[in-house]
Amino acid sequence: MIKEHVEPTCMWPFATFRSRKIILFLITSLSLLQLYRLYPPGNLRIPFLPTPSSSCRPRPIPAIGEPSPRVVEQWTQLQASFENHPPNLVMERGDFQGGQLAKATVQLLADYLDMTSDEAQLMRDEHAAVVQTLPDYPAGVFSGRGIVILAGGKYSEIAATTIGMTRLLGSRLPIEIWMIDQVEEKEGWCNEMAAQGGMLCRFVSDYVHDMSAFSHHYQLKILTIMFSSFTEVLFLDGDSMPVINPDPVFDAPAYMDTGAVLWPDYWKATESPYTPYITGQNETKATSVPDLQTVDSGQMLWNKEKHWRALCLSAYYNYFGPKYFYTLFTQGGPGWGDKDTFPTALRALNASWTMIQHHLQTQRYDDGTGHGQGSGMAMMQANPANEKEFESLFLHSNFIKFSVRRLMCDVCIEDPSALSPEKRLKGEEITFKGSITNRKGTIWKQLNLGTRIFATKEKDGLNDMGRLDTERDMWRVMERIGCVGAFSDDKICRRTRRHLDRTFGMVTRWEGGAEKSCS
Repeated sequence: MIKEHVEPTCMWPFATFRSRKIILFLITSLSLLQLYRLYPPGNLRIPFLPTPSSSCRPRPIPAIGEPSPRVVEQWTQLQASFENHPPNLVMERGDFQGGQLAKATVQLLADYLDMTSDEAQLMRDEHAAVVQTLPDYPAGVFSGRGIVILAGGKYSEIAATTIGMTRLLGSRLPIEIWMIDQVEEKEGWCNEMAAQGGMLCRFVSDYVHDMSAFSHHYQLKILTIMFSSFTEVLFLDGDSMPVINPDPVFDAPAYMDTGAVLWPDYWKATESPYTPYITGQNETKATSVPDLQTVDSGQMLWNKEKHWRALCLSAYYNYFGPKYFYTLFTQGGPGWGDKDTFPTALRALNASWTMIQHHLQTQRYDDGTGHGQGSGMAMMQANPANEKEFESLFLHSNFIKFSVRRLMCDVCIEDPSALSPEKRLKGEEITFKGSITNRKGTIWKQLNLGTRIFATKEKDGLNDMGRLDTERDMWRVMERIGCVGAFSDDKICRRTRRHLDRTFGMVTRWEGGAEKSCS
């Protein structure tokens, strides 16, 4: 006997009602969860830095106070020597030749500058005279190890992120933050740094009373290294930040063996064939293209006691850099500026130094899948303590500058510290748009949709090592900067917290500006 199948239609209304209840419950729960994440109880906030302990206290900066008279006196003598022996041929920056010059023949390199052998000889004689006056290391003036960061004006906002990353990653080294003068200081920022302990602002103008020779900010790098209170210096550009704790780098064999470590840039050297002759390395001009790599001076390691004379010679190159040596060393190639003054000074004095053998890698933009796209946004530099394989130590942001204001504001007014003296005197205001409002920008989409900026897949990003999330940590730091202190702004703070929450599932709350840090 066949039983007739009867469709239980009476169950469908019930099923529909139950489904609606489930859907409503889920929507309500997710909404409450979102509110909970945006406004969590204070005891459930994610801390910015570890709870203070005796093991995380930064080493104190030596209590120098006023600039050392010996350093000021030595610089005054050096500056007089430089002025007495200037290069004799003005070499203004010429047309940019890009990567083409890096593939040039020695004849093309020789033809770039209109220099005669007699003019090269005069420059060689002046260079030799300066070398004879280079002073010995001033014993007893400097001490210890520390980090030197070049900031000032608009660069301070970027340097604030680098400083925050350095501390977040556990660095216990003292940090000196250098600017041209107190006019470049963002009001209140230096006091904030000093109050956190192990950090101090310093000013080049306290040592150099005539700043007329310094027309470019990167001419100051060498001075910050020389004038810093440390014997051993890790120099960082404001936009070059560590991605792991940088403190052990001083114990790496690459540094211990030579006392100077430099990191490579993308390009081969494009120096004039007269360079080794003028600097005393050769008795004639070069007859072949040099097999040299250019340097990325966004991060450098120096033992000043071992390499004081080389640093002084680099100061000579930078003192006359914009009109002479920058063009001699780079000509029309990429990277015109201070960067190749450092290896040239070391070679000129036949000093031992280390060039990192791992070629830099490129941090690319996320295409939405974790893979990279475009030509890149930053340079990743290798850890010298790991000679076997490439391990990221520094992220040099040569395109996107990680200042929370420049990323997250609508239209911001440039801080007076970032303006030229003329504009300050006139009371002018300069505004800029943040990346979040620039629809034509490379990261507008990521900032507005709450997605990652950094590619994370192998060979495209930093996060492929399984133990790093540099972008997340950077946003944690920038949230602190945007919400508390000298650079804080309510709207920027809210936007930064929203991006941190949407992209990384993190919310940090700061109660009354209190920070759990090493102090």
